[in-house]
Amino acid sequence: MTPLGTLLHTFRSAAVTEREKGSYFEELIVRYLSHEASYRDLYSQVWRYSDWAREQGLDARDTGIDLVAQTRGTGEFHAIQCKLYAETHRLQKSEIDSFFTASGKRPSPIASSSAAPTCGASTPRRPCATSSRR
Repeated sequence: MTPLGTLLHTFRSAAVTEREKGSYFEELIVRYLSHEASYRDLYSQVWRYSDWAREQGLDARDTGIDLVAQTRGTGEFHAIQCKLYAETHRLQKSEIDSFFTASGKRPSPIASSSAAPTCGASTPRRPCATSSRR
């Protein structure tokens, strides 16, 4: 098993609830996007949605957006959805509908219109997050 696979297995085993498992994974993705070279160059800052929303004076309740990242240079905000499923799980559109709805609301300081997975949803080699941006 890869080191990432071992870490994800630990998240799945240690978490008492799905929310706790998701929180572990979201924190991993914040760290990944903040330190992995290509994302570190792209983003000046990455927040959990609730932290970012509070800073913006917005409702911080769970809307389907997990993380927000601000791009270097343009200052554009990207909405990010994180999913940690079993390695054999195939992601279905219905599982990310709330993300598309939340990231597409207007007026919104978060850019959205197209979405692309930034990594594999069930491969243990790379964390998974879906980013929505203009």
